[in-house]
Amino acid sequence: MRADLRLKIIRFIRKYKKIIGIAILIWLAIVLINQMMKKYEPPAVPEITYTPHVSVMDSSSAVPNTVSKQIEKQIEEYVGYCNDGNYQKAFAMLSEECRKYSFNNDIFAFQRHVLTKMPTKKEYSIQNYSNSDGMYIYQIKYTDNILATGLTGQVYNYTEEKITFERLRDGTLLMLVGNYIRQADIKSVAENEYLKVDILEKIVNYSIETYKIKFTNRSDYIVVISDQIELNEITLQLANEFRERGNAENVVLQPKESKELTWAFPKFSDDGKQSGSIVLGAVRIMEKYSGADEEEIGYETIMEEIENAIAKFSMQIPIVEK
Repeated sequence: MRADLRLKIIRFIRKYKKIIGIAILIWLAIVLINQMMKKYEPPAVPEITYTPHVSVMDSSSAVPNTVSKQIEKQIEEYVGYCNDGNYQKAFAMLSEECRKYSFNNDIFAFQRHVLTKMPTKKEYSIQNYSNSDGMYIYQIKYTDNILATGLTGQVYNYTEEKITFERLRDGTLLMLVGNYIRQADIKSVAENEYLKVDILEKIVNYSIETYKIKFTNRSDYIVVISDQIELNEITLQLANEFRERGNAENVVLQPKESKELTWAFPKFSDDGKQSGSIVLGAVRIMEKYSGADEEEIGYETIMEEIENAIAKFSMQIPIVEK
């Protein structure tokens, strides 16, 4: 740096050193204040809108105000009875069908259900899940009373269940728990010279449809409906898809034998899809049937018996509610 320039800078600093010192102090103060404000700035709190009576499945669907108030009252009463151990009164709040088809009219079965959801006194929150055809499905979340129990050394746990309310024409609200939705009598029959199939009843739970079905072997041969050898042996047909049966036990009828069986299929009650028919996709009429255990019988023997079947066909039984 040139000597004359250095001299000018020194003279400038000497002349204005007080002003420069004040400016530096002000700048340092501003930096310090900004750092402190960042350190102690409260965290941003997300805005949460709690809409307990607006469906989480369809935000354009909301429970009418007059109905929602009644639902809130019934849930509060129900949880209160359960918290107090008054299971008889809580059970009496359920619809007659729910008591029968969910709990076989057994108060102790209901009590066991409650204790899986509320083993101790619980707080709760509600959220409308879905609505269709006068059915209002709510998700109920049960939590511990944190103020009473605290969380020191504990893990935050909660349980949930769906409670459905069915609104009748007179305005009455039926209360349904245990995932139960409804029951329907069915009168659907399909038959041929070998086999008669009667669908007798359908029970709709939130995520499962269960059918009671009667099978009658009309022949002098063995009728194999399902032994897990063929594909698509038993399915529930919807509009454009098929659902496999949930319980996969073998179904083999001896000559002239009749059986009543219960089959369950995965299906959500609020998916908007209509169950059309039950399809038996691989019925075999066998003169000789050694079984379907490949290790014990051998693959070749199984295939030979299928090839020599008296008849092989599929049956479609429409689901028609009374």
